[in-house]
Amino acid sequence: MDLQTVTDAVAAVAVPLFAVTSMIAVGLGHTVSQFLAPLKDVRLVLAGLAANFIVAPAVAFTVIAVFGIPQEARIGLMVLACAAGAPFVLKLSKLARTDMAVSSSLLAVMLLATIGYMPAALPVLLPGVEVAPGAIASVLLLTMFVPLVGAVLLRQFTPTAASMAQRPIGRLSLMAMVVMLANQFLADHRELAGLVGTGTIAAILTFIALTFGLGWALGAWKTGGGAVLGISASQRNMGAATVVVVANFEDSLAVPTVVLAGFLALIVLIPVARWLGRGHGPQIGKALPAH
Repeated sequence: MDLQTVTDAVAAVAVPLFAVTSMIAVGLGHTVSQFLAPLKDVRLVLAGLAANFIVAPAVAFTVIAVFGIPQEARIGLMVLACAAGAPFVLKLSKLARTDMAVSSSLLAVMLLATIGYMPAALPVLLPGVEVAPGAIASVLLLTMFVPLVGAVLLRQFTPTAASMAQRPIGRLSLMAMVVMLANQFLADHRELAGLVGTGTIAAILTFIALTFGLGWALGAWKTGGGAVLGISASQRNMGAATVVVVANFEDSLAVPTVVLAGFLALIVLIPVARWLGRGHGPQIGKALPAH
């Protein structure tokens, strides 16, 4: 059995497992009312939607043009830019000491919006690239929507069981993410090495910095909102992006680009979140008022 066969087999399990368990872990922590709670703050919701679905794709389009990265890497970065609602946002928000209730509720809204946004937006944002909106929608529904809704219903009607399951599911999700990243690095090490010197790494780092900064600016009107929206906009949903690129652009540089971007985001944003949590910066690391 060769290396390619092994890594393909691991990816076939780890990629959907990470996506599904991530959604379940988020859903187990939310009742239906908690999902609806952020809708009361219309301005914050609109700012979050703008940061994730207007600013992030616009920044990706800009850095792609500026750095002139390879076409397949462009696809990977644009898919990632359209994927909001990363479960890892909650870990970053905890490190940054933001209001976890607000971060969780916004995460839920972004997750649901991503399911409808990606199939509609990608064919428009990737002209000339063959994209199957129906396939994208079906993948997202199966790996995100169904697990999320199922977990929320479990939390709604059997809170004790949901509370008991949330921590082990969260750990399983983290393990699946680590395995997925390590496996893709092993499988695509030559392709990843080939990205060096193409401007892709610089483009990804610039994308992370700009989405964080612009997200912060959109949330700066609300105490602590800069941290919430900065993290939300810059930490993209690698699970959703990965299942989409694997299903639609397998055996292309789009897959290692998403993996590389996810890895670089962790390297950049974990220290930033820790720094914010120590109270550095005007209001950015402070918690939002409790609701």
